[in-house]
Amino acid sequence: MKVLPFARYDAGRASPYHQTPPTATSADSEFANSNRLLRDWARHLADNSAIVNAILSSRVSNAVGPGLSYEPLTRDRKGNLLTELNDAIKRVHERWSRSADVTGELSRPELERQAWRCWDLDGESFARRVNLRFTKDSRELPYHVQLMKSEWVPANLTGVYDGTRLVHGIQKDDWGRPQFFYIEPNVTDITNTLGVFLKPSSMLKLPADQVWHLKRTQQPGQTRGVTLLHAIIFRVHDIAEFEQSHRLAARASADLWASINRDIGFDPSLDSTRGEETANGKTKNTWEFEHLQMIDGLAPGESVNFHSPQHPNQNAVDFVREELRHIASACDVGFSQVAQVFDSSYAAQRLEVVDTWRKVERDRSKFISDFARPALYEQVVEAARLTGQLPARAMRKLDPETFLDARIDGPTMPVIDPVKDRQAFALDQGNGWDSRPGIIRRMGKRPADIDAEIKSDDLSDMGKPEPVKQNDQQDQNQEDEEA
Repeated sequence: MKVLPFARYDAGRASPYHQTPPTATSADSEFANSNRLLRDWARHLADNSAIVNAILSSRVSNAVGPGLSYEPLTRDRKGNLLTELNDAIKRVHERWSRSADVTGELSRPELERQAWRCWDLDGESFARRVNLRFTKDSRELPYHVQLMKSEWVPANLTGVYDGTRLVHGIQKDDWGRPQFFYIEPNVTDITNTLGVFLKPSSMLKLPADQVWHLKRTQQPGQTRGVTLLHAIIFRVHDIAEFEQSHRLAARASADLWASINRDIGFDPSLDSTRGEETANGKTKNTWEFEHLQMIDGLAPGESVNFHSPQHPNQNAVDFVREELRHIASACDVGFSQVAQVFDSSYAAQRLEVVDTWRKVERDRSKFISDFARPALYEQVVEAARLTGQLPARAMRKLDPETFLDARIDGPTMPVIDPVKDRQAFALDQGNGWDSRPGIIRRMGKRPADIDAEIKSDDLSDMGKPEPVKQNDQQDQNQEDEEA
């Protein structure tokens, strides 16, 4: 009698041809078992791998670039934009952006880039609110941001301490909402090692409303983040070793070397032209080659064979490229940006840019909502209001519900063919699908700056230029070139 298995899925039955995967546990349990090793691997590769450096640099450049742009959008009770108040907020924010962190060394764009890089590399980025004024300048806002390393919140601080339940250094309520973060700024390697006893009572306990925790998670209820590189660590390391082996082989192949063959009838007593006495009394025959040297002195029965190994392997380039495609896909970056290969057609480059930019905008939206908006804009505007640096007349007209409204944008999608993109912008504006300020923002510029430059150049009365048009013959020629 044939017994049918209970599982209908092939992968749900044990098979001698496939290894059984390890048992899946909760996200916090998996993090506890692997976080230290993953972080060490990620930082090691960031310090030594050109591939990882290209990935991190590409993501930071695409997402943050020279810095995010902040456009205040406060309105009065009738729904009209308050230009005076928006301009005042913009000036205060730009002045604060020159020295945004507690050290006074990082501007706001630099702080954004470091926070994003830590988010990708460690899987999480912590920032703390510091309400202090470090100079006697009355215009300085009593608010700064302190970036914190992920190990400052000890991952092995899990358990019940004095009746308080902690998970990876974070105290939560019954619904899983963070209440307090336990910080150890003087953390050492041994402090974050499993099995080492930690005393929460001796650590800095910060309320959750003073800390921003930007984390990269994949499962519900996950307390800490996991590095972006978790799926490609061994792949990148293997490629590095593969390339190192080929480099060493190529260096050896660059030196001319040869071997001497002797037939069966060779008589050692006839070889008196060369040789060195070694420690054991045996003779070691050597050749020292020079430029255009004639080989004269072979004994009867000897011949010379020159060797030139071929390295790297002729398939090495294709192999590495295919590996880079998988790595780029896993890290949400474009292959061309990692490999620096830009030999594809316009259609292929355009498709790669569009696909990459969708992923960048997805991550950027989280970065803005969880960190940039609350930490780098809303807190600054609130501090400016409390210190009286905003015009009182405009504040009286303000609709309080719009006080913190702002448009936050990052770098725009790269342009491959400027003419085609400008034609699309003109079509959007002509059909009412987008506004002139919106198009200017899509181009990575600020409408107020453009208007000010036009006014200063006395060009405000000039008509709108006609969009550039291509005739049918030019379109046909371009299509032929792309084909």
